Amino acid sequence: MDEQQRAVLLGFKHAARRQVALETQHMNPLLANGVRVEEIDYRAIEAHEDWHPNPHDFGWSRVLKWKARHAHAHAIDISIWFGDRLAGLCWASPQGSKEKIMVLYLQRDPDNSLATRGYIAPMCMSGVRYYALLLGFRWIVVKDPLPEARAAYQMDGFRQVRGIGLAYDLSPIYASLNHEEL
Repeated sequence: MDEQQRAVLLGFKHAARRQVALETQHMNPLLANGVRVEEIDYRAIEAHEDWHPNPHDFGWSRVLKWKARHAHAHAIDISIWFGDRLAGLCWASPQGSKEKIMVLYLQRDPDNSLATRGYIAPMCMSGVRYYALLLGFRWIVVKDPLPEARAAYQMDGFRQVRGIGLAYDLSPIYASLNHEEL
């Protein structure tokens, strides 16, 4: 991958994170005032360590190493902050596919008192969806969702697709999309 292709991908990732902020503004303006959407960096990894109790260890510290690898150049990472507090993290990668992006990890702060409770997955999926559209993919696939999360994904339009997995079909969006607006 040359520097121009890398710059295009970085631009797509930035646009996808910005889209999360725009959609959050429409979804919940009061919440949007306190939300920042960024990439996953050392600060996010350190903040994640403060999530107690943390019933699931997805190994977020590995993301920093993955981001430096050529093999993960097409992956997108999202950190969602509410004020100074890390509220959620997401890592999605095409894993070499030209038609689907896999949401491999998505996690929210387990503190149920946070104002972002119930919004992290939709916000992250907004960014992944926009990024997948920019890359020209057809599917968003959730890799091995926790059983308690499967129903929530299905309520958001994901369905079990033979040979693909728990997937969201982007083709209806393409049909109604004005590509000049992207």
